Amino acid sequence: MGVDQLENELGALELIHMIVETYDAYFSNVCELDIMFNLEKAHMLVDEVLIRGNIAETCRRNILEPIVLLDQTSKEKN
Repeated sequence: MGVDQLENELGALELIHMIVETYDAYFSNVCELDIMFNLEKAHMLVDEVLIRGNIAETCRRNILEPIVLLDQTSKEKN
């Protein structure tokens, strides 16, 4: 993550921490392989958090809800 001099460094660290916790909640004890083999889902989770580089959502439940619904609908179709 790159930040300029005007950005709050602790805020950036908190954002990284929140994203890792969200990955951990979704992937159940996340590791590098989870992200490598599910890169699209990892990007979708980050997309739920950030919009154009700005934080749009910080509530883990609100971040995970659309992804879980997408998973459920894809399982129902199969």
